[in-house]
Amino acid sequence: MRSCHPSIFYLFVTLVFPVILLVIPRDTSAQRAYSAIDQDTVQTGDLITYRVRLTGIEAYDEVIYPDSAAFAPDFQIRSIRIGSDQDGDTLTYSLRFFGVDRQSVPQLQAGLVRGADTLLLAIPEIPFIYKSRVEDPDAGLRPLKPIYPFFRSWWPFLLLGLLLAAIAAWLMYRYRKKLIPDVKSVPRPVVRLEPFRNPLDDLRRELDRIQYAYNEPEKQAKQFYTELSDAFRLYIERTYKHPALESTTYELMRLLESDKMDEQTTELLHSILQEADLVKFAKYAPNESECRNVMNDAFKLYGHIVNSDRYRIAVMRRKHEEEQKAKLTEETNYDLG
Repeated sequence: MRSCHPSIFYLFVTLVFPVILLVIPRDTSAQRAYSAIDQDTVQTGDLITYRVRLTGIEAYDEVIYPDSAAFAPDFQIRSIRIGSDQDGDTLTYSLRFFGVDRQSVPQLQAGLVRGADTLLLAIPEIPFIYKSRVEDPDAGLRPLKPIYPFFRSWWPFLLLGLLLAAIAAWLMYRYRKKLIPDVKSVPRPVVRLEPFRNPLDDLRRELDRIQYAYNEPEKQAKQFYTELSDAFRLYIERTYKHPALESTTYELMRLLESDKMDEQTTELLHSILQEADLVKFAKYAPNESECRNVMNDAFKLYGHIVNSDRYRIAVMRRKHEEEQKAKLTEETNYDLG
């Protein structure tokens, strides 16, 4: 068997092999994701413009973009714009930031669909500097107070206590008739039937009062938002029997999810309570347009509640009437006895 001549092998390596590499098809497109925000320092309540650039995705059938469920609870999507060109897609998110300790937009994922397969493309995390709206109080330590001496012997106090107890017992025995008068039978008060107070009627009256009480609500924003949020919290406390006035917005929304409140009502209530929390606790100063919009949202929310809670209010009314009838029956039996 003859061996290959060295010159032929050298010719194959230098000429033929590179041609083979050029002929073999390769995937020259690589999927890449870029992200950026329009500001380095973020405060609670700020509106952030968040941009995502996806390239190398033209070979895929569909692209699944990150939605509100992909973002942390600290971010609320206000709007999304999608632009496409020959190199890829550009997404522009308008985000409202509600966090108090977060320092980055989290890493997200875009879904690239080809046939029955889905590839997850990671979108990088974007760090930023969080700046609180509340100024830090003076944390200086106060000087220690001098330690005052105490009596180490306790028996004088015991003797004094026994003496005072003996004096009190003698006075009670001496003046027992004046201190403890004879108990006379008091006629039982007449039971008065209470009419049913519809929580929906009370909520509507409170919303009307707030609307006409604040001609320029932006000048008294904290009081205006506090009374508006308390009106809905009081309604939920009376109707759903939840401690709404003592609960945070997050805790209250978790409680309402268990009651299967409809999605539109839940989202609108969450938006109003979150905006009220920004004004009350984060010193966010809304303008006239924002105050007018939140008042319009409040009446819109009232309309949703009227439709969704009609059956619940009817049950409350029937239960109240049964309790009043039971009181009347008990009073009648007492008089006959």
